[in-house]
Amino acid sequence: MHTTTGGRSGLGSAAALLVLLVGQAMANIDLAIVNLAVPAISVDLDVSSSELTLIVTAYALCSAVLLAPAARLGERQGVRRVYLWGLTLFTFSSVVCGVATSAAVLIFGRCLQGAATALMISQVLVGIHRWFTGPARARALGWNVLTLSGGAALGQVLGGTIVSADLLGTGWRAVFLINVPIGVLILALGLFLLPHDRPATTAGRGDNDIPGTVLLAATTLAVLIPLSLERPGGLWVLLAAAVPLAVQFVRTERRVIARNGTPALDLRPLSATSVRWSLASYAGTTLTYIAMLYLLSLHVQQQLGLPAWQAGLVPLGWVLAFGLAGPAFARSPQALTRFLPFIGCAMLTVTYALASFVPAGAGTAIWPLTAVLCIGGFGLGINHTSLLNLLTATVSPRYAGTLSGTVNTLSTVVGVTGVALFGAAYSWFSRSAWAGSATAWVLTCVGLALIAGLCSFAALRAISTAPAGHPDPGTAAGATAPPTAVFSTKENTGHTTPTAD
Repeated sequence: MHTTTGGRSGLGSAAALLVLLVGQAMANIDLAIVNLAVPAISVDLDVSSSELTLIVTAYALCSAVLLAPAARLGERQGVRRVYLWGLTLFTFSSVVCGVATSAAVLIFGRCLQGAATALMISQVLVGIHRWFTGPARARALGWNVLTLSGGAALGQVLGGTIVSADLLGTGWRAVFLINVPIGVLILALGLFLLPHDRPATTAGRGDNDIPGTVLLAATTLAVLIPLSLERPGGLWVLLAAAVPLAVQFVRTERRVIARNGTPALDLRPLSATSVRWSLASYAGTTLTYIAMLYLLSLHVQQQLGLPAWQAGLVPLGWVLAFGLAGPAFARSPQALTRFLPFIGCAMLTVTYALASFVPAGAGTAIWPLTAVLCIGGFGLGINHTSLLNLLTATVSPRYAGTLSGTVNTLSTVVGVTGVALFGAAYSWFSRSAWAGSATAWVLTCVGLALIAGLCSFAALRAISTAPAGHPDPGTAAGATAPPTAVFSTKENTGHTTPTAD
């Protein structure tokens, strides 16, 4: 990496990136690791099915609601400060979860963890956006993708291992308590290694967009709550309420922008056609990825008859190949880089199509399916890294908070939506007399392939509409830019630019 803000060395920038990415990894690990600890929690605390669902989903719900406000807070208070706040809260909330003696305390701790995660991960993309440009930014984004996949893989592998090891007699509590020494260490390193950035100058208390913040939170919850619960009952009506809430949110933000206020989520960067197509492709591929991991866990156990520990290892090739795509993107030829969003989607489409009929099972080697999944994982990583690079190059650093909040919130919402829709479809096909579990797997894979194909079209549109020189879409739209500082799912069995504030 090249020189960072304030004249820091390449080694210093690498250390700062490491601190950010460790927080990202802790958040991803914690989301995956708890799924595998749920059976032990159920036995120890004697919790109900509804309480177990909340223990798993409270984390993602609180994180999703707070991601956009947290990104905006980073613009106001500075990336370094907000990230360290989040890391401190995450460490404390891990203690609360680790010593919980009832379901209520554990759910409360998981809510705190979700809030802390929003503070931490919303700053990762902001920091990369502001502190890196050119090849250095591409490398940083590649390492971020590797961290995303590595965290998911480690969470999947470590969950059952830690619970089974019963470290110091702590049982399932160790999956939370292990965060404490790591959090304290990274907090100490962050105090010394993260660059000081100046927060944005704001107009004071009257500059806060409280109505927009409330409407954004309400819209997000209206979508996620019914999709996250195993038996939502009458809460399905919230999905219908999400539409008028979203419309009112957009109207509110436009009024705030018209009076030169600071919106909860600035919509001006989304006015660029290439940004909208990029987000569409990113959201669609994320939906298929999360849905595939969920469907795979059902398919390999219910139809292929693999034991739970072996079933957990099947998607590791997918996840690890996803991570390897990041560093590969940073080293790809410039002539090829432009078309990588489409190439990644095409690889993903082929993977879903092949997965529908590739032989696998208890009496057949599992490696053909694993090999096919590796192709898809690498394609997804190429797609996500290249799209994030396109977005950060197109959107001005002054809108880093908006980009971070939009990408992270969108990922959470579409992930939960994908699991809900394809999980329900798989279950319905499996129970039907004319289909069965084998046909259910084929039909859902075909559905995923169709969505990935549409994402390929969106990626091509993003590439073709990307403006030469990547102008600031907010400014191009004729808007006045605000001043800124110098970025789960259901339970299942170059150099940096100087600050210019």
